[in-house]
Amino acid sequence: MAQNVFDQASRFAAKLDPPGFLAWLLGTPAEGIAFRGWLDTRSVPFPADDDRTGDTVASLEDPATHGTPWAVAVEFQTEPDPLMFGRLLGYLSALWLAAKPDAERGSRFHVGAAVVNLTGAGTASRHMEWPATGLATRLAVVERNPEREPAEPLLDEIEAGRRSRCLLPWVPLMAGADAAGVADRWKRLAGAEPDRRRRSEYAGLALVFAEAAARADFWAEQLKEWNMTESKVVNAWIAQGEAKGRATGLVEGEAKGRVEGRAEMLLDLLADKFGAVPPDLEARVRATTAEDRLRAWAGAAARAGSLAEFRQQAGL
Repeated sequence: MAQNVFDQASRFAAKLDPPGFLAWLLGTPAEGIAFRGWLDTRSVPFPADDDRTGDTVASLEDPATHGTPWAVAVEFQTEPDPLMFGRLLGYLSALWLAAKPDAERGSRFHVGAAVVNLTGAGTASRHMEWPATGLATRLAVVERNPEREPAEPLLDEIEAGRRSRCLLPWVPLMAGADAAGVADRWKRLAGAEPDRRRRSEYAGLALVFAEAAARADFWAEQLKEWNMTESKVVNAWIAQGEAKGRATGLVEGEAKGRVEGRAEMLLDLLADKFGAVPPDLEARVRATTAEDRLRAWAGAAARAGSLAEFRQQAGL
């Protein structure tokens, strides 16, 4: 499934219930934040992604400090970006300069960032310090890595009413999400949602995220009787992913065919020049999936005067 589909699905899922999602993302009870809306940050492009509309910058207030205004940029990554620290540093700087919580002179947001890595674990935070000079730069980013978080505790919290049902779509990304018991609990909790379209969105998004976590077949089987006709936008993402998968399969099939063909040609060449190919060498050639390596080995075979010389030149 195309990466932009995962990005779009993540943004859609975050907006199903923004306070509920943001409370989980930031690791605080629902009453620990006050959500004031999503900021219009279209004039603040994200570094290296200038054509993207910044529509997931949350305007929050801290109730513990009598409403300190925060602008929190929320980012989603299919895989961690090693340059995310620098990109966030640049974005938060531009955000601090461009966005204001009100029209008062000198009014500024506190700024921060949170990242959801759909797979893998990110390292966007940095603390750089040179004590002898007094220089220091620090960026503390909240990162959620669902693949390293167990699914069961989140389901427990949703069942107890401490977390929003809007978090159900993220469960297929989490550790243990391919257990039948987890899927059964998921269906029971999602089925308690009174809004029919919202139930459909939960299931559709779950299938999108299951694709990112390589659990598409398992969750498709678990949700095969679930009604997902109500959510046209989510179904469009699923269809796009399936089309992408078919195209990728064709390309991968062609590439595999080329590799297998080169392996056969190399083995034929070796047999013609040097006689029977030893079993260990044949196994090495057939196990090789790099087309450029097989091409190089064919050149070595053409130049070699003996099988031993070929092995030496090819490193076999």
